[in-house]
This record gives sequence, C-alpha cells and structure tokens, in this order.
Amino acid sequence: MTYSIVARDPETGEMGVATQSQAFAVGNSVPFALPGHGVIATQSMAEPMYGSVGLDLLQGGFTAQEVLTALSSVDPQPERRQLAILGVNGDLAAYTGASCVDDAGHLMGENCVALANMASSPAVWEAMVERFEGSSGPLAQRLLSSLVAGEEAGGDFRGRRSAAIMVIRSTTTGRPWHDMVVDLRVDDSADPLGVLADLTVTRARYQDVVRAFQQAIDGDPVTADRELELLRPMDPVTEPDQLMWRAVIAALAGREDAAREMLQELAALAPQFLEAASRFGKAGLMPADVVERIIPPVPAT
Repeated sequence: MTYSIVARDPETGEMGVATQSQAFAVGNSVPFALPGHGVIATQSMAEPMYGSVGLDLLQGGFTAQEVLTALSSVDPQPERRQLAILGVNGDLAAYTGASCVDDAGHLMGENCVALANMASSPAVWEAMVERFEGSSGPLAQRLLSSLVAGEEAGGDFRGRRSAAIMVIRSTTTGRPWHDMVVDLRVDDSADPLGVLADLTVTRARYQDVVRAFQQAIDGDPVTADRELELLRPMDPVTEPDQLMWRAVIAALAGREDAAREMLQELAALAPQFLEAASRFGKAGLMPADVVERIIPPVPAT
C-alpha cells in the first residue's frame, strides 16, 4: 500500500531507499539498509523478515536474487508481498506478488527499481524510474525527486500520509553513525514529501555547521569560518543553535566583530543560546577572554 524506490549512485557507490504511503509511519516497516551491504524495500502486506533477514543474507554474501529466492521459499504467503533488493555491487532483484492490490507492479532501471501497489496506475513506477535516471546530484535528492514524480503521476490512490529516506555508504568505516548518510522519516503529515524535503535540506545544513565547528575547535578555525561564509549565500536561514556555532567559529577565526553581530541577533531570537555559548569558555573550547568580548548581556525576562 505504498510506492518506493531502491537505487545506487554508480559514481559514489552510495545506496538508498525512499518510500511514501497513505499508511501511518511507513518508515517503520518498508525501508531497510545496512552500510556496506545493501538496501531493501518490503511492502504490500509487508513482511519484516525480508528486510531484517535479507540484510543478514546480503552481509553473508548472497546476491539480491538469491536473497529474494531464499526468503520467498520460506514465506507461507509470498503472493502478498512486494519487494526490491539492491546489493552493494549493484545487483538488483524485485518481485510483485499476484495478490498485491492493483495497480501493483515494478520497473527495473539501470541502477534502480521502483515499485508500487494501490497505485493510481502503472505510470507511478514508470515515472519514478524515468525521473531518477534523468536526474543528477546527491543520491538523496534524486530519490526524493523520484518520489515526487510518482506522486505527480498519481501516487497512492488513497492519498499520502508518511514518507522516509535512507542513504548509506557502500563501504564501512567501522563508524555506523558515519556510514548512514541520511536516515529521515515523516510518520504523519498532510504533505510528507514536502516535510521530508525540508528535513533533508536542514540535515545537510546542520551537518555543514557541526563539521565546521569541530574543525574550528580542533585547531583550524580560519578554514572552517571561510567554508561557512562561502555557504552563507546559499543558506540564508539559520536556526539558533547554528547561529551560535557560526558566531563561535567566527570568533575563533579572529572575526570578533562578526561574531558579536551574530550573537546580538541571537540575543533577540533565542537568548538562552548566549548562555550555551558562554559555557564553551568554561569547558575550555574557546578562550575565556574571547567569550567575554563577544557575548552581549542576556536580555532581562
């Protein structure tokens, strides 16, 4: 009762799965991903075995088709299932059971598989593959664009309620939090794809600032500050915590006037973050005298 896509970026090796449905919390049951091994979408009357055990089999060296064959052979009702599997080497497998609710089907592209059930027409999965293969840019954006194409082609004929996206690296670093590139979900919304798109942009912005902050306190604030300033024209909207981090980075880079301006803006926007910034000095993350020079008095409440 969902439409989804699994796909791979052959240039980066990243793999991803994205899904949207009228059902509640589709991200809790359809998408599965394991960095370094593969991604799976299991839907219709979804059987979590295909996702959880399927990833174990991919990790054990099974191909996508071998995973599909093995699990469907022990499923008492495989005709009710719909799934797509993508292995780390780019091998794809997909299946739409005869008992999936119309319109139901899938289409395999060169680096992707789109699948849908309870769709308005076969144009849904066809449009998804066409959009993905005709797009460029980060994999997460291409996956989202594919879901939008499915929605524009009619989507789930019952409507829309939830969506999710996962993107993983093709090789593992031993740091799972680093190897899961994107992991976002919207459980209950009138516009799940719109919310998911906003979250994807926010996540990228958040990561840029956190990475720069880490670089600054690790000894290279000038480079970190320069990189954030280059991003600023493309990133005019800043959340309070990010404004605080930007100010701290600017101060560490020697741009104390710019830091004071940002913190004055923060004082009006969210004064509690001034206290957070002041505690960086107490923690030894920045010189105490710099903290004193850049942080304005907290407004009285």
